[in-house]
Amino acid sequence: MLLSTNKIEYVLFHLKQHISTNALNDSCYVVLNEHEEICPEIQNKVVFLLSDAGTPAPQSVEFMGEEIPILFPLGPSQLDLYRMDERGNLIFGFDFLSSVFYLLSGLQELEVSQRDRYGRFPYACSLQNKLGCAHLPLVNYYMEMVIRGLEEFEKHQNCSVHRKRLFQNFGFLLSHDVDRISFHHPFRILFKIKQLLGLAPLQNSRKTTFKLFLKGIAFQLNPFRNQDPWWNFDWITNLEKRLGIRSTFFFLKQEDRFDNSLYKFHFKRISDLIKVLKEEGFEVGLHGTMRSAADGDNMLQQRDELTKVLGEAPAGIRQHYLRFFHPSTFQLQEKAGLIYDTSLAFAEQDGYRNGYCFPFHPYDFENDRMMKIWEIPLVMMEVSVLQYRKEGFEEIRKSVFHYIREARKFNGLFSLLWHNCRMSEYEYGGVTVFYQDLLKAIVEEGAEVVTGKKLIEEKMELNKNDFSGI
Repeated sequence: MLLSTNKIEYVLFHLKQHISTNALNDSCYVVLNEHEEICPEIQNKVVFLLSDAGTPAPQSVEFMGEEIPILFPLGPSQLDLYRMDERGNLIFGFDFLSSVFYLLSGLQELEVSQRDRYGRFPYACSLQNKLGCAHLPLVNYYMEMVIRGLEEFEKHQNCSVHRKRLFQNFGFLLSHDVDRISFHHPFRILFKIKQLLGLAPLQNSRKTTFKLFLKGIAFQLNPFRNQDPWWNFDWITNLEKRLGIRSTFFFLKQEDRFDNSLYKFHFKRISDLIKVLKEEGFEVGLHGTMRSAADGDNMLQQRDELTKVLGEAPAGIRQHYLRFFHPSTFQLQEKAGLIYDTSLAFAEQDGYRNGYCFPFHPYDFENDRMMKIWEIPLVMMEVSVLQYRKEGFEEIRKSVFHYIREARKFNGLFSLLWHNCRMSEYEYGGVTVFYQDLLKAIVEEGAEVVTGKKLIEEKMELNKNDFSGI
């Protein structure tokens, strides 16, 4: 795969998040096409070969106990990950530069025209679906292969290779999208009438829907009613404080139709909540509306409205419904002054949309450059399992611990989204006990808990000097 100089430097920038080495200085490595001769003048170099293929032709290798598909092999006879030649060169046997770039940059999303009804890149059209590998952070595996090659090179040459750790064990970023705050909102009661009359699709059985309709009526008529089950922020934050967790809450403003929320940032109840969250060390971010994914003025207005309530500009954003247009939504977020996004996940399937369990910079294909905004990969959200796939808590538990194992292999990050409106016993019996036990178990695994802002400002701070010139 032909890569521009900027694309090659993009890959090497992210490789340097994992190692400190002089073996990747400009004078120490060369990049050649796969059929290009390694001439006698090339000695004591790191040699990256680029495949002639324009599209992935995966070849699997066994590595770290997994079958890892490498997207750009260098011919069927080449099976070694790397080798040293007689002139002291380290030669990689696969096109790792193209394999990393293809996944990390999201190039596949520009090659596929199909989108779902929200304009999202569908999991069904992804390479991860075709290969059955969404559950593996392939980019991390590729980088580990390269690092091991560089460590072999170090044994033969006067160079140093030192590994970096993002976390001593693994990182855990917990977030909540505040889409809905009123289970018994009058609009929702009216919507249940439509469901019972067959004018809208049922989400539960007709019997359950009727019971919830009656509960809603009773709630609205009762002057001594208890707290609405979706206004559960005290419960969420008290639990997290007991466990030493500080999470990130993404707030969504009311706009257009009912695809967005039914509240605005300046509503007293919401503004009071935002101030309390900030005071108690939780992060408040922007949950961009459906329109904002393609409307820069709209996004900037939302950021300004939230800034006014929060008292400072939000650092991060997640787009509602994960509605995202690559790379234009990133461009809008960057222009709005946001530091990071955390929207890149498959709605229907947990796993690694960009094959990576570290924060990374997106790629601007229109201008052939690495962008300044960071992307924090969203690995898992409860709605993928409970709503899209109609599976239960046990599947969530198994998946969470799989992703923790993957993050631990690379001292990387596991990111979990759990909506506040998916903690209602009315809809998911046993969810509160399950959620408490799940968070406790994650903490007991030795997680280093971070918010999105803390992760970027503290953990990625050391790499800012490496950004110049990219």
